[in-house]
Amino acid sequence: MKQPNIIISILALALCFTACSKDSGSNEDGPMHEGTEILKDPIAKKANGSFRIMSYNVGAIRKFTNTDFTKKDNIRLLADIILEADADAVCFQELDSCTRRNDYFQIKELVEAIDSKWQYHFAPAIEYQDGKYGSGIAAKRSGAHTYSIPIPTIPGSEDRVVAVMEYDDYVIASTHLNGSQPDQVRIINDEIRTRYADSDKPVFLGGDMNAQPHHEMMLEFKKEWVILSSTGRTTVQDRTACIDYILQFKNKAKIAKVTRSQVITAALAGDVCIASDHYAIYADVKLP
Repeated sequence: MKQPNIIISILALALCFTACSKDSGSNEDGPMHEGTEILKDPIAKKANGSFRIMSYNVGAIRKFTNTDFTKKDNIRLLADIILEADADAVCFQELDSCTRRNDYFQIKELVEAIDSKWQYHFAPAIEYQDGKYGSGIAAKRSGAHTYSIPIPTIPGSEDRVVAVMEYDDYVIASTHLNGSQPDQVRIINDEIRTRYADSDKPVFLGGDMNAQPHHEMMLEFKKEWVILSSTGRTTVQDRTACIDYILQFKNKAKIAKVTRSQVITAALAGDVCIASDHYAIYADVKLP
């Protein structure tokens, strides 16, 4: 009888597309969703007038590639997920630039697959395999001033970086941190405070912080930032952990109203479970 195998296959597929997040305009902490509801409309439509900020650790666009699922397939899937979500700006983590394992400029090819008119910025954190590895940002809107904030770390650990795109009326930044080094957060806080404490521009930061909401790293962030994204849902496969966030800096700008926040655990574009080991997250905000 093949019926048991069919049932097992259906259950496995259902788990991959399980809703780890319900649509929410709240960022309140809560118990992790245990996965009992399959999203029929996986990515919620963006409300009129909202600005959708996404954060996505793309795992160097290679975590699940093979002869049947190539890097071109992976790029296309990631791009289609982002397009389906109708993101206005995307904070990327784990990007390669011309390394031995990925001999191409990843953010460039990814953005070209999304929309060649988008502006992007890559910030290398380290030299890696004859190339570079770091974080980046891509956005629908052009005309941003771009720069990077280096984050030196303790011996034996990787240096980190913050990629920044600054517009006339807001700032978007992206980073990928070591969850056991709160000093990295202090460096970010000091730099952003110096630049923007007296500014009325909202400053948004998306990233993989490798720390759960009540961890020392996030408590350090909360001294200077407000968490906009939902923190009660897992953001990485095979772990019950929220480690990816979208934040807003506490300066003279009003804290943006969050109209919706979601962890994308399913998409019409394809299987998010092979796109990356992290789920994309977003927060819809009303810009001040």
